[in-house]
Amino acid sequence: MDQDDDIDTAHPWLVIPYFKGDEGRTAQRPLTKVTPPVISWLCPAIQVQGVNYSATPGTYLPDQPLQITVDVDNRGVPNALVKLQVYWSDPATGFASQQLILSATQPVAGRSVAGPTRFPPMVWTPQQASIPPHFCLLARASCTPPEPDPGPAAPSPVDNRHWAQYNLQSALVSAAGDKSLVFWAGNPLPAAGAFLVTVRPMAEDGLRRLARLIRAEPVMARPHQLALYRAADADAARRRQTETSVVLELQPGERQALVLTAQQLQLAPQQFTAVEMVQTRVGREHGDGATGSLGVVLFGHVAR
Repeated sequence: MDQDDDIDTAHPWLVIPYFKGDEGRTAQRPLTKVTPPVISWLCPAIQVQGVNYSATPGTYLPDQPLQITVDVDNRGVPNALVKLQVYWSDPATGFASQQLILSATQPVAGRSVAGPTRFPPMVWTPQQASIPPHFCLLARASCTPPEPDPGPAAPSPVDNRHWAQYNLQSALVSAAGDKSLVFWAGNPLPAAGAFLVTVRPMAEDGLRRLARLIRAEPVMARPHQLALYRAADADAARRRQTETSVVLELQPGERQALVLTAQQLQLAPQQFTAVEMVQTRVGREHGDGATGSLGVVLFGHVAR
């Protein structure tokens, strides 16, 4: 853990926390290097609940209103007037295109002994005609007076404390058996770069934590059941592509569509598995340069 002088307490220091003790320090970002591991695509500071129905966490019903709350912490000494913005985006490991859906402003006390401040519930309805069955909610916190480092304008939920991410997928779509998902890899950085996108089964400890949240029995997926390829590669599906990683050269703001396939999944009722895609910068000079992640929870049944 870094020392207190990593936090400039003379100014507001905002963080949308992913875990108890998360202060957004250098040692705590990107989230992929935190021990024990956190689920970077399902931030617990973002709470989502159907207004007129109950659903498994991480799922939603199209055309039905959702109630969204977000916790924001201020580890600086001064109080701050915090602006919270909530976006939706196509499922992506690197966000280059997002749509603002909600905004709210509220005072957040500095160094509150009560912990993070919860913003009042905001209501939004994902319309089936325009929102895909799997999408991401993104939250961003900024404030007045401004911080010396307000964070990037582009969504950076894995490596910046001002951003957080919460995946949602339709409860009406059965994911048992073979499954294909189109998602986007994008370059949120101001410079061109090479990025490695890798798909992997969710680690066992993460599955256990997810099981407590969604109240279902976890089943480990196997690497040979997963594959990843470019959507533009029309022959990949026919060849039954088995690669689990793709390297992309992306210009600033550019994105490319990728396809995840999960095959031969045997999930009984009340069972689930989860896989995640992680995007990192290529090159030793970037160290643990994770720039984004995306999770997919596959259920053996559909709650109706």
